[in-house]
Amino acid sequence: MKYVLAALLATLLLAAPAAAQDVAKLDRSAPIAAYGGRLLWSAFDPATQTYGLMTSAGGVTSAVPVARRSVPFDADLGPGPGGGVVAVYSRCATEVTASGSFGPSLYGKGRGCDLYLFDFATAHETKLATASAPDASEFWPTIWKGTLAFARTYDDKRDFPYIYTRPLTGNAKSTRQPGGPRSGCAKCDDRLSRPIALDLYGKRLAFAWQYVGTGEGLDTDIRMDTIGGGHVRVAHQAGGGLTQLDPGWPAFESGRLYWSIGCFGDPGGCPGRFGLRRYRISTGDIEKAAGPASVLSHDRDQGTTWILDDARPGTACMGDPAVPGGTCTLSGSQPAFG
Repeated sequence: MKYVLAALLATLLLAAPAAAQDVAKLDRSAPIAAYGGRLLWSAFDPATQTYGLMTSAGGVTSAVPVARRSVPFDADLGPGPGGGVVAVYSRCATEVTASGSFGPSLYGKGRGCDLYLFDFATAHETKLATASAPDASEFWPTIWKGTLAFARTYDDKRDFPYIYTRPLTGNAKSTRQPGGPRSGCAKCDDRLSRPIALDLYGKRLAFAWQYVGTGEGLDTDIRMDTIGGGHVRVAHQAGGGLTQLDPGWPAFESGRLYWSIGCFGDPGGCPGRFGLRRYRISTGDIEKAAGPASVLSHDRDQGTTWILDDARPGTACMGDPAVPGGTCTLSGSQPAFG
């Protein structure tokens, strides 16, 4: 009997979700990225009031040797042309102000923003000159092998961002993708639409898109383009009043699209409405899993969901009063979807 019990216990342990794996504490909100067993995030230095790019792989955390920014990096990880892991991000001549809230910085408001690539195999940074237009600013880049996707605002139309894809190298023209709606009604303000957190996976491109709807706050879509093909609105959330639901941070893995839904403001409107979601591309089915209400960023890699979560919601990782080391934790887990 003891052998049967031991076997049963072993089976239960294998079936149980793994415990959360904490990687870093943050005292400022920042986008996170994960791919190929590597994590990427921005860390704030109070002495210089700037953000450095940090990475963790194989249990070793180190600084990425690139110039610092006055805002967190809009960085993404993916496979480069040779298959190795690379990071892509923007840097601006005139940076925007860091968000200071649960939403990311409005990178499209920067000026003179160009795109860069860092190769972890060579520890070398390259400006992506063919993707960086002289009369526009590029931001929220994402990469998959030889293809690059990004958002862009033109200097003479700064309130109207667009989404493009293009080959990583060469002089071919960038191709405009459908993006999302400018507004939700004929009389709504169409100058507040914006993409957030693009993610590229082969020919699939996912992103969150915010815009003015008919209610209070901003509506948010999770959308998926197929390069050279169709366009799907995967999920939609109407803007809230005292309670704001915040779907975002889409990430692909194994034929599925994952994203998070945070809940901020009045907690009375949160129960049952936040958590994690995944969409099966082949069928359109959506599954749910438990997740924190105060998720500030999200990614998915090798069966692990990575989340930046604020233990004191509404304080943007700083605490009120300020908490030494911050109130946000970057951690990974294996949530049960169903």
